[in-house]
Amino acid sequence: MRIIKKLLKWIGILTGVLLLIFIVLLVVPEKETIKPIQPRERTEYWEMNEGFRIAFTHLEGIDSLDKTPVIFLHGGPGGYIHSSIIETLGSLTSKGHDVYLYDQRGSGLSDRFDKYSDVTFEKHLLDLHEIITQKIKAPKTILIGQSFGCIIISHFSARYPHNVEKIVFGSPGVFKPEREENGIYIDLDSVYPTPDSLKFIEPYNYTKDVNSVARKPKMMAAVIGAHFFDKKLISDKQMDRMLNSLVTNVVKGVVCDPKNALPEEGGAGLYAYIGTNSTDYPKIRNQIKDVQAPVLVLQGQCDFIPYAASYEYIDLYPNSQYKLIENAGHEIWWEQEEEYINEIIEFIEE
Repeated sequence: MRIIKKLLKWIGILTGVLLLIFIVLLVVPEKETIKPIQPRERTEYWEMNEGFRIAFTHLEGIDSLDKTPVIFLHGGPGGYIHSSIIETLGSLTSKGHDVYLYDQRGSGLSDRFDKYSDVTFEKHLLDLHEIITQKIKAPKTILIGQSFGCIIISHFSARYPHNVEKIVFGSPGVFKPEREENGIYIDLDSVYPTPDSLKFIEPYNYTKDVNSVARKPKMMAAVIGAHFFDKKLISDKQMDRMLNSLVTNVVKGVVCDPKNALPEEGGAGLYAYIGTNSTDYPKIRNQIKDVQAPVLVLQGQCDFIPYAASYEYIDLYPNSQYKLIENAGHEIWWEQEEEYINEIIEFIEE
């Protein structure tokens, strides 16, 4: 009996110590390793109908040509417009295209929200529709996506095909919702095996870096508060600092050579990542097959997303083509900027 009492006593002490450590780690401020992103000289803001602001950059095309405007959607969720893509897509203005690049809600220079539930995948779609129809007021647009941005575009094209002239999917994220049959997810690699002619290269694996952040007390508390109470128990500042620090290592996995990774610019939105990934994605595969807009899929040779995931977009869109960019990773233009932009120009100017 005494042994049991002692055991329970020590278990209680150990539990108390662990709880104290957890609380201390919870209240200690997250170290700022990356300065938060600051507005650029060309940063502008749209006042959205929902009462918040979306930050964007507008690159004006040559007026006399009057071509279809281009909208770029960044990766994530929780990503932002990196200065490098602004510079790269600036080449489209010489062809007469206005180019718009915006930070999705809850990330980058766009406003953060009081409620966790204010950032959902559905709201990302509605934001894009409002931007096209009310802010830009364009009958049609050319949409260029990167990673998660491609998922937004795919759903948008299924719902509003009349607003889309052409689509460029750059390093597209796994199509959502993922393919399943009778409740069982299908292995896409078995459906779309990689051709022998395509020699992919495995990039830096950042899984350990991601797991280290996922196990942090602040992250655990944030997820609990978000899912059960729709409250931000940890501030956006603390959460974004975590994601910005993580991205400094993650960027080594989005290029072929880690030396080519560009510096992190501090625009991450971690609550936007959690909120978007916690919502359901409507089933749209049948609608996608009716989208007639021409589609170009670009994928880097060192992309961490499998070939099969990218090629599913080709299979779903009836008027599509695939192009592998050698010696480039997930962020294609970081290492092969000229080929990336030339492929896009050739495609949209056809």
